[in-house]
Amino acid sequence: MSASMSRVPAHTPSAARVALAFGAVYLIWGSTYLVIKLVSQHGAFVCASARFLVAGLILLGFAWWRGLLRRSDFCARSWLHATIVGSCLMLLGNGGVAIATRSTDSGIVALMTAITPLWLVGLDSMMHRTRAPSKVVWLGIALGIAGIAVLKSETIGATSTVSTVGILIMIVATLGWALGSVWSKRPDGADSPVAATAMQMLCGGAVLAIASVPKEFLFHDEWTLLMQSPPDFATWMQWSYLVVFGSLCGFTAYIWLLRHQPAARVATYAYVNPLVALVLGWAFIGEPIGMRTVYAAALMLSGVAVIQVANARKKSATRIAIAGE
Repeated sequence: MSASMSRVPAHTPSAARVALAFGAVYLIWGSTYLVIKLVSQHGAFVCASARFLVAGLILLGFAWWRGLLRRSDFCARSWLHATIVGSCLMLLGNGGVAIATRSTDSGIVALMTAITPLWLVGLDSMMHRTRAPSKVVWLGIALGIAGIAVLKSETIGATSTVSTVGILIMIVATLGWALGSVWSKRPDGADSPVAATAMQMLCGGAVLAIASVPKEFLFHDEWTLLMQSPPDFATWMQWSYLVVFGSLCGFTAYIWLLRHQPAARVATYAYVNPLVALVLGWAFIGEPIGMRTVYAAALMLSGVAVIQVANARKKSATRIAIAGE
């Protein structure tokens, strides 16, 4: 989704703009987990569906206003690509987050998203038939798995808000997000990155709406919740925050950073978001931060760091080899 936008710009942006963009990605995306937890009490899939449908329409309107759309962007192949990517990112990824926050602390859910790079390593190797992960990468994967094991152990013999079901849902959610991220690199999508993103949001929102029907039939926790507990003014403001800041401002800042900063530096949001979510969950709704959570965070974030360092060294070695030819 963002691979085509990581080119180096002709001009260098000011340090203030870079800092502002990083602040948006760090703080806004880190805060969305708490807000998702609050909004999802009125129906996880229903609220997420409305969020992405509205955000997709706004982004599509913006692209049309700026003349960024082409007729070729809306062919059947592009819509199929957007449906696959949108289903993985919005339904499995964000939908999984919304469901998990119903039974698990928002900070723990955010912490679980840090294992996404672990899935990316394996999926990228399988789908693009690259070399098997190195021993260092396997070490990072092992650290991530150890972190999950420590996190799960906190539920044993305690009345904790860390749910085993929530953890399993997040494992599926992170796998879905990683699969969508890898699939988005395929050349089948719209040429315009803005159009492609808007189409993914629209398709993902539509799939979430469809999925809410059987979920309501089985568990009565979508439309039934929405009818029994209609959103009040505070909920509407929280939902609007997700649309405007989470889906539009945060993502726009992320794309802008990919244009102007090294991808490895931009990816540091994976370390900061869980920490922001943990602090906000503790400060606003009293979510506890136990020592096992601290140990799990250290293991999982260390695993991500090891993988990123290994990938950075691999890219550096590749550039040196090419330069020497």
